[in-house]
Amino acid sequence: MKKLNKLIYPLLLITLVVSCKKDSKKERVFSEWEKTIIKNTDNTVKVYGRYAAIKLPIKTGVTLWNPTAIIAGPENVIYAANYTGEIYSLYDTDGDGLEDHAKLYCDVKNDSLRYPTSIAFKDNKMYVATTQEIRVYEDTNEDQVADNSYTFFDDFPWTLHYWDWTFGLDFDSKGNLFAILCTDQLNNIAAPDPNKLRGSILKIAPDGKSYERFATGLRFAYGLTLNDEDEVFFSDNRGNENKYEELNHAVQGNFYGNNPKKYPDQPKVTEPLVKLKYGFSPVGIVFNPKDNDFDGTAGDLFVSYWGPDGQWKEGSVSRIRMTKKENGEYEAKEYPIADKIEKLSDLDFDANGDLYLSQFGTEGRMHVPYKEPMGAIYKMVVADWIEPDDPKEISAVITGNVTKGKSLFKQRACATCHSINGSEEMLGPDLLGIGNLLTKDQIIESIVDPDKNIKTGFDQMRIDTKDGTSYFGRMYTSNTEEVVLVIAGNEKVSIKTSDIESRKFIDKSLMPPGLLGGLNDEEIRDLVGYMQSLKLDAE
Repeated sequence: MKKLNKLIYPLLLITLVVSCKKDSKKERVFSEWEKTIIKNTDNTVKVYGRYAAIKLPIKTGVTLWNPTAIIAGPENVIYAANYTGEIYSLYDTDGDGLEDHAKLYCDVKNDSLRYPTSIAFKDNKMYVATTQEIRVYEDTNEDQVADNSYTFFDDFPWTLHYWDWTFGLDFDSKGNLFAILCTDQLNNIAAPDPNKLRGSILKIAPDGKSYERFATGLRFAYGLTLNDEDEVFFSDNRGNENKYEELNHAVQGNFYGNNPKKYPDQPKVTEPLVKLKYGFSPVGIVFNPKDNDFDGTAGDLFVSYWGPDGQWKEGSVSRIRMTKKENGEYEAKEYPIADKIEKLSDLDFDANGDLYLSQFGTEGRMHVPYKEPMGAIYKMVVADWIEPDDPKEISAVITGNVTKGKSLFKQRACATCHSINGSEEMLGPDLLGIGNLLTKDQIIESIVDPDKNIKTGFDQMRIDTKDGTSYFGRMYTSNTEEVVLVIAGNEKVSIKTSDIESRKFIDKSLMPPGLLGGLNDEEIRDLVGYMQSLKLDAE
């Protein structure tokens, strides 16, 4: 054989190595279950462990329409809820190991209730959180269909405003039920709340006849779970006084920072346990059981993320490893699990150790169900043949000159409406961590077409007063006595409710379009590069 030249030889070696890798894969004999996993794996999902993300082939029964809550119920049956009211159980009808049929269990619309957003089980009874009440549904004749229901607890203020949700149902070992009431801070006509319950965690007695306010200062806190020691943890969303996407350890009586005007007797703010950085808008949280390895994550807390508001197709999953110190406090660190799963809403482990995820899909304006059915249920299983994606890819490469971009940020008056460090409430959203949350293309889209993706809480409102004055701005807070708007110039204006003639939301962003006008391509790269650099700390 002739001597190979220096160029051909290394190329041949690479070819042989690749060929060997391919041959080794061919040599492996996959079981039928593994073949089913491979066939149904959604390869668009990025995974940071040896996980296969399976989009369940649910083809019959209840149509999935913006799934919200999901839970492993009695007999290890998976239950999920549609935003449109239906709650259903999932079954494998063809024996391939994947659920393909959704059987109707109950429909909260039949009880004139709105938005089932959390489910918990106790004594084979299903507890469902809705806007107006927590209701119990039960199957008394064991046909997997609820045939009895009754109100468990409804002693709290509510309206049909799109912010009035009830979240985070979970029981402690004594049978007390914990529930979250979202803040009424952004409800333009809030219900009277003399006991200051909205924006708090309630601890409800096992019989539903009494309760106590467990913790306060929550914003849009979707997820709540308890560990084996009955300690309470909850996720909360960034906005208003919340500078970060948060995971919190809830201690009875503590205040967690949001809407301090409502709780003037609790000025001390409990800081987040973890400032979350591997997603936008944390929703469902759940502990992986300590005896479930799940690729080395036993005992970790899992977090699902909704992703940015609007139409962007982003969502993710992370995990938190917590270590309890001698003083009872926790050290915690976050790790990525998966991303590129749009608009997740909840998650739970089943008794087999697999992770189920409810994918909401596209949301309508003001968080109403989308006009067409959409959404999915995912099942994540450990698959040892999967090669994990590189977590370093989560941090996008910054394009452009950051120093020049910072100057353009000031020149184009971006700093007039946006802070970059969570230091103050301004007309536009704070941009701290935007480099973690949005891609380059999404940042550009939000500037070019600001009406397309209006962040919740930054909707434009018009208030007309009885003396003929009109105010335009975003609602900073609201109660029965006053509405406070942030208007141009970042001024906070307090308007007495008794002086208001009319108020309405306007389906237009407060940020005008065309702010990139007059910039060349290089300048746009520099400006976007500066915004990409506004990231949370790596640790």
